[in-house]
Amino acid sequence: MELRRITADEAEDLFALIDSNRSYLREWLPWLDEHCSVEDTVRFLHNIAQHFEQQYAFHLGLYVNGQIVGMLSIHHLDWRNRKASLGYWIGSEFQGQGWMTEACKTLMAFCFDDLSLHRLELHCAEHNMSSRKVAERLGFALEGVMHEVEWLYDHWVDHAVYAMLSSNFRSESSCQDAAATLE
Repeated sequence: MELRRITADEAEDLFALIDSNRSYLREWLPWLDEHCSVEDTVRFLHNIAQHFEQQYAFHLGLYVNGQIVGMLSIHHLDWRNRKASLGYWIGSEFQGQGWMTEACKTLMAFCFDDLSLHRLELHCAEHNMSSRKVAERLGFALEGVMHEVEWLYDHWVDHAVYAMLSSNFRSESSCQDAAATLE
């Protein structure tokens, strides 16, 4: 398993992963209509590269045996309050292998140990049990449910809100590995 930045050269592979999981991802994620072609994905990759350079957000690809299988992000970075949100998705055929949980641990170590964040939040659709199980395996605490917080194509979705404080985090992965991934 490898966690690293995605380059524009990999747009076709990322688009293929999105496109092959379109109906599955559409159940939970609002951005599918923005990825209707490889060119759309190239634009997305250019945007996230700018966010990375500005330290506004960090979007990374999750790779297994050199193949992209999903994405993770640190977004909504609030440097003043030392908090951010963690997001992730993985192709349906790659679920259940523990890769997302391990990748999130690495990203959490980077957030708490290298970025000195105090709080990480994780928002996911209330009925997205796969995402919720990842949050719970990672030790995030459920803080509540936000009702009708996201318009998802044709209906409102409630979000389960989880959080982890730096004081509750115990790094199980190497902080050096996490830092090297994001440099």
